[in-house]
Parts: sequence; C-alpha cells; structure tokens
Amino acid sequence: MTKTVLITGASGFIGSHLVKRCLRDRACVKALVRKGNACIPALRASGVEVLEGDVRDAGAVDAAVRGCDLVLHAAALTSDWGAVQEFIDINVGGTRNVCESSLRHGVGRLVHISSFECFDHHALERVDEETPYATGRRSYGETKIAGTLEVRAAMERGLSASIIYPVWVYGPGDRTLFPILADALRKRQMFYWSRNAPMSMVYIDNLVDLVMLAATRPEALGEAFMACDGEPITLEELYRRIAVAIGAPVPSLHLPYGLVMGMAGLMEVAWRLAGSKTRPLLTRQAVEVLASRASVNVSKARQVLGWRSLVPQDEGIRRTLDWLVTVDPSQWKVK
Repeated sequence: MTKTVLITGASGFIGSHLVKRCLRDRACVKALVRKGNACIPALRASGVEVLEGDVRDAGAVDAAVRGCDLVLHAAALTSDWGAVQEFIDINVGGTRNVCESSLRHGVGRLVHISSFECFDHHALERVDEETPYATGRRSYGETKIAGTLEVRAAMERGLSASIIYPVWVYGPGDRTLFPILADALRKRQMFYWSRNAPMSMVYIDNLVDLVMLAATRPEALGEAFMACDGEPITLEELYRRIAVAIGAPVPSLHLPYGLVMGMAGLMEVAWRLAGSKTRPLLTRQAVEVLASRASVNVSKARQVLGWRSLVPQDEGIRRTLDWLVTVDPSQWKVK
C-alpha cells in the first residue's frame, strides 16, 4: 500500500531532499509550506500536495497531519541569529503541534530532525546518543533541546517516533555552511581560533538515507541516532578546499579563542542595538561550532539500522564545490 507522507520544512535544505526521496519511492507526499513561499509552484508541479500554513498554527498542522502514515518533521529555525521568541515558537511550539496532531491521528511513525547542537560538543571529546543534553545553550541549541523533549514526552504518551541528531549537513543547495565560509574567504574575513579543529559533517544524501531507515525500520521505533559521516577533516583543510575552488587566498591568521569569543559577543551587542536583521560576521555560537573538539560516535545507526555513508566525504565535498562555483557570489551569504 502506498504511504502518505507529510514533510514539514519542505522548502528547506533537508526537507527538499526528503521530498525528492519520498517521490522517488512513490509515496503520496504532502508538504506544509508557509503561504507564498517561492518553492510552492515547483512542489505542486512535481506532484506534491502542498498545504499552505505554518507549524506555529496548530490548526494548519492538524489539517496537514490528518490521513498521514508518516511524518518527517524537518521544519525549524536553523540559525545562529534571530529573535529568541521566534526560535521558541517554531522549534518548540511547532514541534509540539506536530506531536499532538500525530498522536491525535494515529500516525504510524514520526521522524524528528533534531540537532548536534543539543550537546556540548565544544567541551566534550566524544558525543553519542547517551550524552546528556547541554544547558545554557544559545537560542537555536536550547530550543532544539526543548523541541526534542516535546517528542520524547509524546513518545511516553504513545507516539511512535524516532529522533535524528545531524551534525553539519552539507551538499549542493546548502545555504548554511559552504556558501557562508566561501563568502568570508572571498572577502578575506576568515581566520582561525582553534588549531586542527575537527569538522563533523554529514552529506545530505547520507542523512536522507538514515532518515528513511528511521522512518521504516521497526528497530528504529523509540530510538535516537547520531548522523555523521565520520571521516576526519579539519577546519583548516575545509577552508583550503573551498578557497582553492573559488580562487581565494587560504587564510593563515590564528587568533586566541578567548579574544575571538569576546569579539563575537561585542558584535552581537552592536548588531542588536542597531536592530540588524542580518547576522554579524561572528556570533558566539559560530565560534563554538567551528572550535568543536568532539568526535561523533555513529556506531548505533550502523549496527542497529545498517546505515552506511554511501557518498564518501571527498566526493561530497567535490559535488558541493562544483555546485557552489555556479552560484553568483553575491548570493552566497543569504543568512
């Protein structure tokens, strides 16, 4: 029997790839998309049933969830900059709405896309599914924790769900990692504040493979899984690969971590006082993320679900850079 799948956040990077996979798998795909989003015509042309609405609207969510066998919840405010209340309303309230409707309508499985930012990866050497959530995170991390706790609470009430914790997700079409780093490299604004910091990344196709395993495998019910390709690369090497691809100089300046964190804090204050909608060059969350020391243990996904990163990191980076150089540099920094 053909499954009916609802994908929230279908206009986003992860959500749009989930739409393509579900269509390829011949599912009946529904997408909850904000009214007026530019992606709506293309989604409808591909055969997706588009419901215009917002995860913050419980009625819109309920109408979208009704009749679905599977819900893939990828909608989130994913940023290191923005109004705190907006993070709360989308990442916590929106997730609560999805859980309540999934319980009400007896959805067979909900897969919630959480985040590596739930954990204190800057201070820890190793992170896995049993690592306690961090406290005192920035707005994004704090609300992703709270949203994930909403899912866990609903699971205790009978919701059939699985949770995925992705690290940095990258690939063609990404607007968060490669384009922002490329923009800073092009403008010669990039430098280092942690030597040989490991970059934990997962290629988008590999993440989608894991999400679909979590959506369909009985062993995934009630479980959580880290999502990371697990191949070693440092931030310096990633900078070098991007710089070579775009014809920019490779940065060599190293500054002390404490100094850079202080600079980021001052920039945040100045940007807020100015009422700026765009993010500063540096934020404290970005400084922490790009100085992460933790290795990510993905043995659970590999052993329980048989997940493998079918696209190797070298190939994933090549594909992403091939795409990046086709994009107008003025469009690299959109966040």
